[in-house]
Amino acid sequence: MTGEFWWVPSAVVFGGAAAVVVVIVMIMRRRVRARARVDLALAAERTRAAAIALVRADDLIEVATDELGFAVAQFGENATSDFAAALDASRRQVRDAFLLQQKLDDSVPDSEGERRRWTEEIIVLADEAVKRLSAQTRTFDSRRGVERDAPLLLEKLRRRLDRVADRVAAGTASLSRLSRTYAAHALAPISGNVARAEEAVDDARRAADTAAARLSREATDPVGDQLLAAEQALHRAGTLLDAIEQGEDQLHVGFASLARALDAADAELAEVRALRDTHEETTARGELNRVIAEADRVVGELRQPSRLSDPAADQSRLRTAMDGLDLIRSEARNHQLRLDNARGALTGALLAARSQITVTRDFITAHPGRVGAVARTRLAEAERKLSLAASEADPVSALDTARSSMTHATDADALARFDDR
Repeated sequence: MTGEFWWVPSAVVFGGAAAVVVVIVMIMRRRVRARARVDLALAAERTRAAAIALVRADDLIEVATDELGFAVAQFGENATSDFAAALDASRRQVRDAFLLQQKLDDSVPDSEGERRRWTEEIIVLADEAVKRLSAQTRTFDSRRGVERDAPLLLEKLRRRLDRVADRVAAGTASLSRLSRTYAAHALAPISGNVARAEEAVDDARRAADTAAARLSREATDPVGDQLLAAEQALHRAGTLLDAIEQGEDQLHVGFASLARALDAADAELAEVRALRDTHEETTARGELNRVIAEADRVVGELRQPSRLSDPAADQSRLRTAMDGLDLIRSEARNHQLRLDNARGALTGALLAARSQITVTRDFITAHPGRVGAVARTRLAEAERKLSLAASEADPVSALDTARSSMTHATDADALARFDDR
């Protein structure tokens, strides 16, 4: 019985596999259909968005055409040339967008890719046209606001003119005061600011007077350009006067910094003089004297009470002098340290050389006739160098000579013991 149904397990396995395949195929088909529905919904949404954008742009073309007419009547063709150019460009874009929309609406079959591309191009063209015209419309709305509020704006400008004129007088006083402390070169960046600020104030006043004259005649000519020109001139004057105040602050800070640097230079000079007075080398003392004299001269000149200062240039000059002083001071310290170290090592070197000479001399004495001339000559040279080292005033040279004496004494000992073998 079992042998008759051997094929049943295989059939079950294959049947299950086939069922799984069928389920997978059904799931994939459902996903494809769902994706197609989503794509159709998105395409429909973009189509609606394109239609809305196109209608909005076309409506705005009509509104902007009327706005341009009003603007030309109020401000003139020269002032509205950018508006007219923007309107022409937007009209061309909207016309191109309608041509694309016609392709979408006609009976000629289009691929899905073409329809998507044309839809997106319509949206882009319409949006650009709207943004361009909206910007121009806002600009002229703002200008109309200026014209509407011109009397109030003119009154505010008059008050600002008075304040800036007072600042011009204060700037003149500041430059006069600064010129008694600081050199002309230090004041050069701001010395012409008062004159330029006065010119800017005069420009602002003329523009304000022109605007006031037009308003008093109740003329229809716009005054926004004059008010803007006055505003810009006042801003220019304010910037020039701000620079005077900032420059004065910087000069005072630099002057205080120079005073501190001079005090620090005095302290450094005192240290270098002490090093010079205790230094053992004549050459080093001479170099120290030279840089001390140069630094003293610079510090003395910079401290003269009647001298006009240029803080930046003065600090640079002082820094150069003190850098030279510091370099020579470092070299002198190194030389003195070398002398001190040599003096400290000299005593031990002399003792070691004497000890080695004594040992070698005792060995030769104990073996008369057996030690040759070479060893005895080395020993004699060691004794001579030891004598020179003991009498040498320069501790560095004395240390070198003592070490050489030790070397000769050691060589003599080795040669003497070799001869005695």
